[in-house]
Amino acid sequence: MASDGSIPPAGAPVRARWWVDAIWLLLLAVWSGAWCLSAAPDLGLTYDETFYIDAGLESWHGWTRDDGKRKGFDHHTTAITGVMPLPIDAITLPLFVHEQHVGAKLANQQAKLERLRWVRAVTLGWLWLLVLCGWRLGHAVGGPCAGRIAAGLLATDPNFLGHASLATTDIAACAALMAFARAVYAGRGGGWWKRLLLPGLWFGVAALCKISALLYGGLILVTLEVCFRFASGAMSRPLGGDLKAWGWKVTGAVFRSVLNAATILVIGIAIAVTYFGIPDEGKRPFDAVAGTIPPHEPLKPKYMAWAAKSDRVPHAACAFAFQWWYNSRGRPSYLNGTFYPEAYPYYFPEILLMKVPLPIFLLALVALPRVRAVANPLTLVTLLLLATLLTANLQIGVRLAFPAVAVGYVAVAVAVGRGYPRCAPWFGLLAVLTLAVTSVWVWPNGLGYLNQAHGGLEAAPRRVSDSNVDWGHGLPDLKKWHLANGEPPIRVWYFGTDPAVDRPPFQRFAFEAQKDDKGNHVKDEDGKDIEVARNTDGNNEVIKNVADLRRTIGPRILAVGHTVVSLHPNGSPAKTVALEYLRTRRPLARTATFTLYDFRDANGAPPLE
Repeated sequence: MASDGSIPPAGAPVRARWWVDAIWLLLLAVWSGAWCLSAAPDLGLTYDETFYIDAGLESWHGWTRDDGKRKGFDHHTTAITGVMPLPIDAITLPLFVHEQHVGAKLANQQAKLERLRWVRAVTLGWLWLLVLCGWRLGHAVGGPCAGRIAAGLLATDPNFLGHASLATTDIAACAALMAFARAVYAGRGGGWWKRLLLPGLWFGVAALCKISALLYGGLILVTLEVCFRFASGAMSRPLGGDLKAWGWKVTGAVFRSVLNAATILVIGIAIAVTYFGIPDEGKRPFDAVAGTIPPHEPLKPKYMAWAAKSDRVPHAACAFAFQWWYNSRGRPSYLNGTFYPEAYPYYFPEILLMKVPLPIFLLALVALPRVRAVANPLTLVTLLLLATLLTANLQIGVRLAFPAVAVGYVAVAVAVGRGYPRCAPWFGLLAVLTLAVTSVWVWPNGLGYLNQAHGGLEAAPRRVSDSNVDWGHGLPDLKKWHLANGEPPIRVWYFGTDPAVDRPPFQRFAFEAQKDDKGNHVKDEDGKDIEVARNTDGNNEVIKNVADLRRTIGPRILAVGHTVVSLHPNGSPAKTVALEYLRTRRPLARTATFTLYDFRDANGAPPLE
């Protein structure tokens, strides 16, 4: 924006000391790299990472086929599970290069996990892309100071750092959308390369990172295009001009905008479909998508009919169809001590109030009196992205709101940079340093961060669930407690896929459906599955009361993961018995993701006082 609140023309020169930006970005890269690389070894495997690693290597193995069929990425598994392939192809590239170097595939899951640090390090590259593009976008919209503040906020936020330490897809999607927003903004009014091809390329990259980028990217594109047309005067009525001439002028501007947007979207979608690929002869991934849907879901009959009529549906279409079904109905969520079976309309506004650090809110309050500076295009983009979250049925973590959060940080930086030209560097530096201190305070538990207004790390298990606090990554922390407290026998009731839960010193405690000799689930009088848990002797026991529970756990410590407690608390009679009993017991200790109860006494865990 110019000093009068308008948007400067594309390519307008802005004075900046390049060496200041270079040093600043280098410091942020070193800081974020040190935080993430040092935190990663202290974080166990999250629920999604096992799948990402397996599916990513499967994709790369398509290049080493010896059956005479076409070589290329094998994206069948990602397609039928609604996962976009680019981030997982990227994170597993080091593993594939290792396999090519030694001339053999990694033998088993343990061999892959021994190289987990290699895989997670790739996500750091996506974080650096996010910081770089946030700096460029802030610089383009609000000047050099705004760009530096934006980069600092993105690089020191504990939420972004926590997720950048993992081999997951959310940081990648956020980074690609930030690059797309910068390309759209910088390309307005430029030549065909800057205006169409570069934004189209980044839109394709964003779509290949996460399907939600189709919606977020479309909103970013349309909003910035509309803002540009108004700011450039294309929609204004000239003084003394007649209505007919003005109407033709507006019609021409609208037509050019629609044509530009459509071209960008077509380029991006074409890139995504091409990279994702077409299934081989005989493979029908859409059949697998339709088969995944439970019989009671409304879309099941339609998907089955489409699958019967379709052959070799592109992988991208299959992934989109899966996500369309999965997001069509409200999915369970947990917030502030309440379990919501069908989602909660204000989940994301409340989770953002908890997860966004207080320095960001203070910086926004400082900027608010400068109304013309706040009224920049990125503010409008942020508000629209936040509005779409009100309709989101998938509520499994703040990570799904990262694109809105990241653009919002840049919008705040622009507002401060334009509203307070002299004081902005000091405001921004103070906010960035405070965020950095906060990130050191929560290290390595960036996933469980809550701001101090909502109780901090200690309050997270009572307020949030899933990837907001316990994504199944807490076994290393639990092992440290175990070693520091005499190595008592311990059982783990756990939400996650980390194979360490089945190895000493741990012993898994979990409910599973009881089956008859034919493999069918055994039902009770109400038609619900009867669940069993493996006792200390290795035999399955049905848990109907507290005595059954104590006998099954045995004289051990029981470590209960926070997500197990919060999600589906009434999922089965056995789980209800266990949770009702534990609510009356006094915890022995807590870790970042587990609550521990002492069952070594014959009477079980001691009662609450």
